[in-house]
Amino acid sequence: MDNWGDHAWLIWIGVAVVFGLIEITSLDFFFLMLAGGALAASAADAVGAPLAVQVIAFAAASGVLLFVARPPLRAWTQKGDRTITGTAALVGHQARVVEPVTETSGLVKLSGEVWSARVEPGALTLEVDSPVHVIKIDGATAVVAPTTQLPEIPEGRQ
Repeated sequence: MDNWGDHAWLIWIGVAVVFGLIEITSLDFFFLMLAGGALAASAADAVGAPLAVQVIAFAAASGVLLFVARPPLRAWTQKGDRTITGTAALVGHQARVVEPVTETSGLVKLSGEVWSARVEPGALTLEVDSPVHVIKIDGATAVVAPTTQLPEIPEGRQ
């Protein structure tokens, strides 16, 4: 047990490093708080505290960090602009009919690309060059509806 007592600070630092490495894979701030607790236990050993006090320091510091520091850290990392990407970003965009759009087929030019398109069941057929907007994306098909006015699309983006 003398070996433990002589090197307890180093063992606690090792535990903190292991928790830190585990945190890198989880990115949940749980193991980071435990690493902080291990550093507190290492500090307790540095001031000569017995093993029982070191374990209590580890538990207390970990608990405080988990309940005080972790929630705001998680909120900070999860806030921000939730940018919609992929096909979901196309919903609401304007398009122009390239080939008549029916309930089963058609083509539209959307964000510079030609997409297969269809209208909702019961909707009227949309004629070539009609302005439309995207209601939803269903697989690789844009579900569109007529638009009363299509904003001018700069040349080269059509």
